Amino acid sequence: MEDPRASLAAIGASRHHLVFGRRGVGKTALLLEAKRIAEREGHATAWVNAHTLRRLNTAAAFLIAAEIVLGSLVHHAGSSQGEAFTKIREAEVRVSTLRKQESLSDFELGEMIAELNRCLRSILRSGIIRLYLYVDDFYLYPVELQPHFLDCIAGMLRDCDGWIKIASIERLTRPFEPSSRVGLEVPHDASKIDLDVTLEDPFATQEFLESVLANYMTTVGIAKPSSIARSAALGRLVLASGGVPRDYLNLFASSIVVARSRSNAREIGKEDVAGAAGRAARGKKRDLEQDVSSGDADTLLATQEALSSQVRADGYTYFRVDVSQKSHSFYEFLARLVDLRFAHLIQAALSDQHKPGVKYEVYILDLSEYSDIRLKRGLSILDLEDGSWVFRRSGEAGTAKKLTGTLFRDELRRAPVVDLELLAQQVSRSEGQ
Repeated sequence: MEDPRASLAAIGASRHHLVFGRRGVGKTALLLEAKRIAEREGHATAWVNAHTLRRLNTAAAFLIAAEIVLGSLVHHAGSSQGEAFTKIREAEVRVSTLRKQESLSDFELGEMIAELNRCLRSILRSGIIRLYLYVDDFYLYPVELQPHFLDCIAGMLRDCDGWIKIASIERLTRPFEPSSRVGLEVPHDASKIDLDVTLEDPFATQEFLESVLANYMTTVGIAKPSSIARSAALGRLVLASGGVPRDYLNLFASSIVVARSRSNAREIGKEDVAGAAGRAARGKKRDLEQDVSSGDADTLLATQEALSSQVRADGYTYFRVDVSQKSHSFYEFLARLVDLRFAHLIQAALSDQHKPGVKYEVYILDLSEYSDIRLKRGLSILDLEDGSWVFRRSGEAGTAKKLTGTLFRDELRRAPVVDLELLAQQVSRSEGQ
């Protein structure tokens, strides 16, 4: 898998960008590296973390971002006393004054955006100053306000050599509101960069993750990951992480801790990875409660519990969803569970051999949902080994087989189909109790 840092050339371009990926794939690292390069090349930069804005309305959040931008330009100007920079300093004072007002009308906000745009157009021009505004963790800002916030920022920077770089989770982001045409529309107003590495191509994913891990291990004198981890454990690490680099590295470290609790352990085994995944599950639930509103968090947790229970009750750890149900309102909750790493997509389009035209998406539950040693016997499980899928049944020796060629497709076709309408009804009943 191509190193996500290869996207540096793209993100440094004169273009608004939305950088998408699940937690831990490297969005912040990419933005920070792009910021470092931009500053080295002499450009002005401003950094905003949306976590600090999440309790503010559009006007208040925009004014804070505008003040950060103006402050960055004032700093960039140094001791310059030019008329354009004097106006920037005056605008910074006016923005600071407006921020202290209890409320701001739409008219006042519009006037401020227009005034800032006039000021910025005089200095943010080719050959004078280029500005990059980085907004990290944008998905933490209320989704219903996101297009309005971006619209204000884009209006301020309209026709300027100033560019917005947003890092977010795609399913938790609404950059554009079609009905009102407010915000940034992809691909017309902004380009999208996707950093996700998934389990749809497990061989490439394992190769990429192990190359990242090897860079760390070399610095401490260990030749390669296989020196201290069994092949089956390395495959299970990929599965447990869902292809997310930060999860992969954290799980590897936790697996070492689990392995050390065994007497005379010489290397990490797949049971150690399973134990580490179980410990990590609690952190994922904390992330969920932080990333979404309290009401959605309750529904997502109820959905996760209902989905996991249903699939395991059917005797599997993987399941299918009819592609025709992508328009169902509850599909959004499934997609969010994937973004928050409670389930992982392993096949985007699986045909039905008995129903022409019918296709499925195939998902696997996160390893933490079925790694408990108390799980019932005969549970159909998919593992990864050397980048290839392996089938086995829990508690039954001699059932492991590599799913080469069409065997993988055939096995996926046996997986249970989760009906999103029935799942929604089940969750609704559980929340009503």
